[in-house]
Amino acid sequence: MAGLQTIINSADSLEIDRRKVVGIQITRNEIPRTSATPTYQPWRMKLTVPSRFYYNQARSLLEALDTIDRNTPEIITFSDNAKLSWIFRYQGAMSAGQINNITVQSFGTISGNDLVLTNLPAVASGTVLFEPNDLIQIGNNPFPFTSTAQVLRGSASTVTVYTNRPNILTSSVVGSGITVGNACEFKMFCPNMPVYKLKPSAYLTSSGGTILNNAVIEFSDAFNLYEFVGDA
Repeated sequence: MAGLQTIINSADSLEIDRRKVVGIQITRNEIPRTSATPTYQPWRMKLTVPSRFYYNQARSLLEALDTIDRNTPEIITFSDNAKLSWIFRYQGAMSAGQINNITVQSFGTISGNDLVLTNLPAVASGTVLFEPNDLIQIGNNPFPFTSTAQVLRGSASTVTVYTNRPNILTSSVVGSGITVGNACEFKMFCPNMPVYKLKPSAYLTSSGGTILNNAVIEFSDAFNLYEFVGDA
C-alpha cells in the first residue's frame, strides 16, 4: 500500500503553499522594500486525515508510512480522490487525444518561464488551450508547472505558456509530451511524518455480530508534504 497516496485519498482537507521566498524590510521612514530569493518554488501541501482507519485494516498503511519515514519521496496524484481531484481539473477545451499529441519545442530559453508547445490541435484560433492555474507536467518528470494566463490556440504552429516557476528540469525536454490537470504527478515527502496512536475500540464485522479486538488510528498531526526537487 502506497503510504502518502493513501493519506491523500483519505484526506478531508488540503492546504496549498507554493509562494516564493520573499524578504520584507521596512526602512526607518517606513518605506517597504522586498526581495525575492530565486528557488525551485516547491509545492507544499498540508493534509488532515480524520480518525477513520481501523488498525486491522491499515497495518500495511502504517508499515508503508514507517518505511518511507520523513526523508523518502513518493510519487502521488490527486486523480484518485473524488473529494480533491476537482481542485486540479483541467479547464481548457482540448480532448485527451489532442493533449497527447502536443510536444515541447523549448522551455525557458527566453525568460526562464516560457514553455513553447507544438503539434497543436487543428481547432479554432479562439479555442482555449489552457486557463490560469492549469497544471502541466512535462514528460515523465513529476514536477508540475501551472499556466499563469489564458492561452488561446491562435493561428501559429506553436503557443507559449508562461509558467509559475522557471524550468527546473536538468535534462532536455525537447520533444517531450505533456500531461495536464489532475492527472499530473507530484514527487513529495513528509518531513514531519506524524506518529500514530491506537485507541482501542470494539469492531463489528461486515458479516454481522462478531466483535473483534481492534483500535481506531489517530495521527498526531497533519501531514505536511514537501515537493522533493533535489533530482529535478
